[in-house]
Amino acid sequence: MAKKILADTGFWFALFNESDNYRSEALIIEDDVQVHSLLIPWPTLYETIRTSVAKRRESVAKLKRFIEKPSTILIDDEIYRKDSLQFVLENNIRHFSLVDHVVRSMLSDKSLRIDGFISFNPKDFYDVCDSRNIEMLYR
Repeated sequence: MAKKILADTGFWFALFNESDNYRSEALIIEDDVQVHSLLIPWPTLYETIRTSVAKRRESVAKLKRFIEKPSTILIDDEIYRKDSLQFVLENNIRHFSLVDHVVRSMLSDKSLRIDGFISFNPKDFYDVCDSRNIEMLYR
């Protein structure tokens, strides 16, 4: 059965950067997620398609193929923005980035079906994934 897999920015960085420490893991995960629905939070696209990626046509083309797959879902972050911004500016004891907090909010949202989560930074997401029984695809 196809799963719904949410991808964090680190997955894209590793996939598009041959010198990334997690490159080999990203390539394995890339093969594994082909049969599943990929959930892509909009804020991760802002982090991913920065100048260094935007200048590499092959990276942009690869990301475009992922995005255009019928099984890919882009997740709007509008309902999470204000609370995440407030949290990061006022209560950020664990020092989450704004994008990480938005992604954490999505992972916490019981109205979103998320079966798995790709992140090479599991310490910032383990607790919320554990609370919802979301499989971390990298630890």
